[in-house]
Amino acid sequence: MHMKKILVVCTSGLGTSLAMRGYLEKFIMENNLNVKVEHADVGSANFYETDLIIGAKQVIDCLPEHSLIEIIRLEDIVNRQYIKQQLLNSETIQSWLTEKEGIR
Repeated sequence: MHMKKILVVCTSGLGTSLAMRGYLEKFIMENNLNVKVEHADVGSANFYETDLIIGAKQVIDCLPEHSLIEIIRLEDIVNRQYIKQQLLNSETIQSWLTEKEGIR
């Protein structure tokens, strides 16, 4: 079975993406999802196989457009309620939550 992955990107791959990764892992645990979270700098992002890419809008705008990968462009990278809402609005996350419900 395909391992589901979220890639968090930031300019250096160290600061913002690492902090956001921790929050995403908490979100995944709270929703009981089997998803791996990775973080990378914007220059390396194209080398990752992932289902969802998330990061600050200005960083994401530097990436080439992916037609098969959903991308979440965050206007605010510190407001956890806003990030949670963006995740819950994500088609990819919605499909994972629906899939999980079907397994129960």
